[in-house]
Amino acid sequence: MTCRSHTNLYRAAALAVSMLALIALTSCASDAPASEDVAPISAPTEVYEGSYTSAPAEEILGGNTFASPEDADRSDADSTARVAALMLHSWDTTVDRTETAAAVRAIPLMSEEWAANQVEPERNASNGEWLEPAEHGAYSVPRAVPAIGDAAQDVTPDKAIRVLDVTWRWVARDQTALDGGGHRQVTVYLEKADGQWDVVGHQTRDMTASMTGEGK
Repeated sequence: MTCRSHTNLYRAAALAVSMLALIALTSCASDAPASEDVAPISAPTEVYEGSYTSAPAEEILGGNTFASPEDADRSDADSTARVAALMLHSWDTTVDRTETAAAVRAIPLMSEEWAANQVEPERNASNGEWLEPAEHGAYSVPRAVPAIGDAAQDVTPDKAIRVLDVTWRWVARDQTALDGGGHRQVTVYLEKADGQWDVVGHQTRDMTASMTGEGK
């Protein structure tokens, strides 16, 4: 499975949009008054394999605010687990069809075996909770901190468990104030191979409703 760098995709998308805008401005210069406002041009941008959007590049994936695999220090279990937990709860309703879309973006942090389990279902389990955010083109803003207690474990020198409390709120692109959000406890299972930590499993527990999630 090939995992693409989102940072490179963002840069490529922004360059494509800029070039298209320049061509449009040049070709229309003789016909349009100098003072006329020119509308921004949206270029189809590939966000990850199998998902496309025509939104301007600066609006893709939470206005370019989401954590990415490159943010993790793979030599450190805590850093790898935290970035994974953040990515798993980073959703953009203008791009994502299901919650699992976020897990697909986190595949570079996972072992090959666990990555193969990240397959989007036909329906979004949180469809009802996403309705209002989707109406306003909203994206989530997650926060992850170590869970209180002794759940985190260094099982062996190359196996570890980290438990994090993740909360998130929704930010609307049209500036509408949204009240929704969520709170989950995330258990991340890690193994070290070739000097770096990989996520080999994760479970989520909804702290405000019934238990949901995925397991190792």
